[in-house]
Amino acid sequence: MNEPIPDTKPSIRILDDATVHLIAAGEVVDRPVSIVKELVENSIDAGSSRITVDVSANRGEISRIRIVDDGKGIPPEEIPLAFIAHATSKIRSSDDLETCLTLGFRGEALASIAAVSYVTLVTSTSPSRPATRYRVTGGEVVECSETGAPPGTSITVEEIFYNTPARRKFLKSLHTELAHISAVVESFACLYPHITFRYLVNSQEKFSTHGGSSLPDIFRALHPDEAGSMIPVSRDEGDIRLSGLVSLPGLVKQNRQQILIGVNGRIVQSPAITSAIKRAYGSLVPSASWPVSVLMLTLPPAMVDANIHPTKREVRFSAEKKILDLIVRIVRDSLAGADIIGCAPDGGRSDQAELPERTGYAGTGRIPYQSPVSTARKVCETALSGYRTTSRQLLQTRIQDIPESQPDERFPAMYWIGQVGGTYIIAGGDDGSLYLIDQHAAHERVRYEQVKNQESLHLKTQELIAPVVLNLTPSEVTLLSSVLQVIEEEGFILEPFGQDTWCVRGVPVILGRYEDPETIREIISSILSGDEAPVRLKEQVLRLVACRSAVKAGAVLTPEQGMDIITQLSRTLDPWTCPHGRPTVIGFPAPDLARMFRRT
Repeated sequence: MNEPIPDTKPSIRILDDATVHLIAAGEVVDRPVSIVKELVENSIDAGSSRITVDVSANRGEISRIRIVDDGKGIPPEEIPLAFIAHATSKIRSSDDLETCLTLGFRGEALASIAAVSYVTLVTSTSPSRPATRYRVTGGEVVECSETGAPPGTSITVEEIFYNTPARRKFLKSLHTELAHISAVVESFACLYPHITFRYLVNSQEKFSTHGGSSLPDIFRALHPDEAGSMIPVSRDEGDIRLSGLVSLPGLVKQNRQQILIGVNGRIVQSPAITSAIKRAYGSLVPSASWPVSVLMLTLPPAMVDANIHPTKREVRFSAEKKILDLIVRIVRDSLAGADIIGCAPDGGRSDQAELPERTGYAGTGRIPYQSPVSTARKVCETALSGYRTTSRQLLQTRIQDIPESQPDERFPAMYWIGQVGGTYIIAGGDDGSLYLIDQHAAHERVRYEQVKNQESLHLKTQELIAPVVLNLTPSEVTLLSSVLQVIEEEGFILEPFGQDTWCVRGVPVILGRYEDPETIREIISSILSGDEAPVRLKEQVLRLVACRSAVKAGAVLTPEQGMDIITQLSRTLDPWTCPHGRPTVIGFPAPDLARMFRRT
């Protein structure tokens, strides 16, 4: 007799409250930095003039987060409401969203944090009244009593994600999580220079700011090496205001992580605004580089929608094109009014940078008169210096072993024709084909395979005659500890040289003997700006070293140097792409050329 087939069709049911709260909490609190961000925003909304972020770590993970402020506090009768989802003092109805100027308004932060951790709140509204101590564990109230405390609020969060082990399992390393927290506190310090911020890890102060300071002062304290390359941005147009700092073209990064955007005081991630900032620079910076910026956009609340995501990280604008065009125009005008003569994208000096009017900018740039003799001499000296640098780079790869000693049989025989734009080698094939070779990408492939091949060699490091000093931000110092072993395995020698200062005493041999300090700083900065696992980080270091030591785009080549690059590329294991995946060679077969010119 056949057994009846059980009904496996799922049935619809209403989830219990505990599960609903955990799901909702996961949207707001996805890692420890989310807790810090939400609680600091509450402290700012409370009118605080001093905010302390104190983080404790134990056994490789964050064990406690404590935020202390001197704000207006929470009245005792309202404390239970503060831990109920969607209970808020910021708005009363949907109409208030059009005029809300506070950072928080959804009423989800405390409820979400309390659902996945142990929370202890101590708050006082007046020095003449006792403070209230309120403890919540996993959403359940376990204590409500009077205590003594100064006016303001202190919130301690412990046992984070104790009831959501899956979320805890997917957290990054301790150093990475601490670096994220450092970065967000630094961001708040820049956007709110009138507030005193203090950041501690295991009771050790990492940095502090003085309330009442200006943004340039705060930025100089956090980024001493970069502060001199920043220029102010400030303009009101109608009811829209843009203010902050942007970097001169000589200070660029390989990613967007040093672009801080604030909209009505809220830290946001806006690809549209980021692209607008990049567009404002035009051809002043390389296409693959990004300027450093701290920009605050202030506009009527009715023009911006921050209610897109529970974390309020994203915003939409009602007049997006107008706002983006305004950002482009204001940043361009700031650059046009600054002294950027001689500020080249690679941090070096050039005789005449592209300025407004010549690149579509508004304004007239200040271009001083230079005599033809002086200009010609400088151009000659620059060309000679570039030729020597290129010769040294090619000689270094020629005398070192490349894994494959014979040319790749698939790689066609080529001969030099010329060079276009100081970037692409024009070569011809014996069969009538035409080839374009990206000189930087091609030499980068050669350097990369040599770096990989040198992993097994004993000598990987060369000591610098003059050590390079790195002034790091607190978040970079925190992250450096987690990647130091990988960096040293690739040939760098770094030593602490103060609280936020490190000294580079050795670099990989592959970089050559005359590597400049700015290149070394850029390599370390690029490594610290990522969020990579150790295996991927190791690969990233190899690629960065290869990239920085390869022949640059824009270097004028002699025919001998051009053929040298082609020959070296042909002997690599994978001559078709650079380590980043970009093509090194593009070919135009003879039949295709004939079709293009309608000869067939």
